[in-house]
Amino acid sequence: MKKAVVWFLILVLSLCSVPVFAEDKAKEPDISAKAAILVQEGTGRIMYEKNADKKMYPASTTKVMTAMLAIEKLDPAGSLTASELAVQIDRDGSNMGILAGEVLTVEQLLYGLLLDSANDAANVLAEGVAGSIPAFVELMNQRAAELGMQNTQYQNAHGYHHSDHYTTAGDMAKLCQKAMENDLFRKIVSTPQYEIPPTNRYKETRYLSSGNALINPMRGHAYLYNGAKGIKTGHTSDAGYCLTSYAQRKGLGYICVVLNSKYEYPNNYSFVDTISLLDYGFNQFSMRNVADVNEIVATRDVRWSKGDEQVLLSAKAPLEILLPKTYYKERLTTKITTEEKIKAPVKKGATLGKIEYFYDGEPVGSVELVATKDVPRSFFKMIFGTLWGLIFNAWVMVPLTIIVIILLLRRVAEENKKRKQREKKRQEFRRELNR
Repeated sequence: MKKAVVWFLILVLSLCSVPVFAEDKAKEPDISAKAAILVQEGTGRIMYEKNADKKMYPASTTKVMTAMLAIEKLDPAGSLTASELAVQIDRDGSNMGILAGEVLTVEQLLYGLLLDSANDAANVLAEGVAGSIPAFVELMNQRAAELGMQNTQYQNAHGYHHSDHYTTAGDMAKLCQKAMENDLFRKIVSTPQYEIPPTNRYKETRYLSSGNALINPMRGHAYLYNGAKGIKTGHTSDAGYCLTSYAQRKGLGYICVVLNSKYEYPNNYSFVDTISLLDYGFNQFSMRNVADVNEIVATRDVRWSKGDEQVLLSAKAPLEILLPKTYYKERLTTKITTEEKIKAPVKKGATLGKIEYFYDGEPVGSVELVATKDVPRSFFKMIFGTLWGLIFNAWVMVPLTIIVIILLLRRVAEENKKRKQREKKRQEFRRELNR
């Protein structure tokens, strides 16, 4: 009985000695998508990735680029007339039934493009922007290159399957982050339903419903997600189920991309995977304040300062960075870089360097460092220091050294000449004595 009690106490003590948070690394979700990425909005910091640089078919997520270019190049209130060519699309692709000669506003076409995933709307917008669909595709590829989408190539404006029409999860995240900077784009992709009244050719109201089940209750409530605000779905048999999404809670936003997820009734895993990734981002990480404007983080010597003053450096602005909710403070390290030679006078608020933060060696944020007060200049130190610097400046010292060497060599040569002359005279004197 006593042995049992002893062993019980040992077990209890051993359990108590284990820290509650023995490991702060968040467990990453297991997803079905063949490629995926989760990126913090604004910073572009990658929180999760799976085959993020692997070339994949984007399907209708292509329309993010089409919409962004249309918003950048066209007046949303302006009107476009659909051409015969624009509405000649494969009817197994999504469309909103635009008729040749039909007049719609750019904004209406954008809603059709992003909510109804209309391929015909994509073509009408493409012609409106560039005059022709091939010219628009060229513009798409130029814009992709500008955004650093190095593994992306477009062949059409809507994403209908083409073997040479591809992108990556990482590239799509860059595109979505840029697109979400536009207020009209954000407004449209976060809209569940939209109505287009009758037009000159279409006599009925069009009722558009977003295919994004994260934001649209009309698609059921299984995938509605707190904080979701877009962006775009996509599907072909070759691309699988794709979804680019955005969600925000308490000021923290994430861009999420999943490509080539599967569908197993009743589950569309593009939504299941996305929810898993967004939950991972919101549940496992939180914003932490690491820099305050009132905190002195470094001191540096100032040349020519009056007295022995140093400049005190603090963060230019408060800095919050995303860290695991349970983390080891010793794993959060910093690197401070400042100007090599800081000279007086220094004005309060002058930017003199930056501080970078790393967690487990990975960069997580940075902020500029500024002077917290004025540092006046000593006129005497400046003059003396300048003269001293000039005297010992390489441009002065090197020529001066050469001149000194030349003078020394000349002096040695003259001494040698005089020595030889003296020796010659001694020899002549000896010859005279010997006569």
